[in-house]
Amino acid sequence: MTDKKSSPPSLALWLLRHTCRSEYKEALTGDLVERFREGQTRGWFWRQVLIVSTVSALGSIRFRWPLFCYAIAGTIAMGFSSYLNPLSTPLHCSALPWPWSELVFELIGPAIVASTSVSILAIGLVIARSFRWAYLVRTWIISLLLIAIGHFSVDMFPGLLRSIPGDPYHKSLIVPFSAQILLAFLIAGWLGCPMAAHAKRSEGPTAELQ
Repeated sequence: MTDKKSSPPSLALWLLRHTCRSEYKEALTGDLVERFREGQTRGWFWRQVLIVSTVSALGSIRFRWPLFCYAIAGTIAMGFSSYLNPLSTPLHCSALPWPWSELVFELIGPAIVASTSVSILAIGLVIARSFRWAYLVRTWIISLLLIAIGHFSVDMFPGLLRSIPGDPYHKSLIVPFSAQILLAFLIAGWLGCPMAAHAKRSEGPTAELQ
């Protein structure tokens, strides 16, 4: 039976394995676990894991900055879409059967926003020398799917809404709308643009072993 005191925190191990790049994961994990079993504390282990996770996150931003530009641009554009949204003008979707008519009516605005934001992504990919038409198409499709899921999930899961104190007639989202949109664009860019496979990485995250 394994002594729990000689085993590092399982949550810290999970975080390390999911944030550290694969080419350094096994060696770094083994080094940290060995030092922990030699007498280092759980606090020390957590500190090293947080250092590695932070460095990995910064490295991801460095190599994937076009995705962050895309997500920020999409979030800002979605925020202004209520003023420039074509949904504010009558749309004639009567030729489409329900629920397709409602789906088109609800998502034409986000589709235009995603299309506009993809141009920002395209510029970033060209600068980063990682441009692929397939990246743009995949990212656009995934963005629209995630926005649609977030939009219609409120109807399917009322628990995502919370009452506003002092206003019993209105409710707000548990997770702010802007945070949902930012996360949707980030995930779409991450899945649609696997740039990390093509990026040159000469340095990896290392923990400060003290």
